[in-house]
Amino acid sequence: MTKGRKFSGGFALIQQLVAEGRYDYSQKVEDAMNSGHFDLEDLECCIVTGRVTKTSRDKLKASVGNKVYVIIGRDAKGRKFYAAGKILRTLEGLVFFFVTAHPVKR
Repeated sequence: MTKGRKFSGGFALIQQLVAEGRYDYSQKVEDAMNSGHFDLEDLECCIVTGRVTKTSRDKLKASVGNKVYVIIGRDAKGRKFYAAGKILRTLEGLVFFFVTAHPVKR
């Protein structure tokens, strides 16, 4: 649980939240998974193998640090994978919220 613990923030925090299963995803991401484009393992692998390639301001101003992170990593099969998301504060503590995700188009 992340409540009451201090973290260095940024990508290290995102990796920790995802490793602990403390993440959620948008309807867009769920629809893509339901269509068979990728699965939860691909999301998790992207975070483990990835790096932040860009940050932008959260237009909704709902995220911790007012940031949206773009992450490029690898899916479970080793292919390039794109994810964008933000850290949100919930009643249960912090979670990483996947706004969008998809295999990288070549």
